[in-house]
Amino acid sequence: MKRTKEDYPSFNLFSIVGTWESVNLNPTIIIYRSDKEYLLSIIYVSETTKQASPATYEIQQDGSQYFIAIASKRLYVDHDLAKDILNISSLGDYLRN
Repeated sequence: MKRTKEDYPSFNLFSIVGTWESVNLNPTIIIYRSDKEYLLSIIYVSETTKQASPATYEIQQDGSQYFIAIASKRLYVDHDLAKDILNISSLGDYLRN
């Protein structure tokens, strides 16, 4: 089967490496590369203890889309290159910090 342009993501994972803050007050995320894989860490802060605890997920690819798998649910990752806005399904938009 020949792959078409639609089989490839519209952005490179290298372009989204960094720290991102939610516009909807969701947890901050950090995207980084470890060996050959890209990882996304969601930084949760406890309301009572004020301790930060990360949850880290591998960014995976399914055709032309990137996603992370959380509790058998896919959260899709998309990047608007022109506005430099990251979107994670069900978490909303993020701005680069």
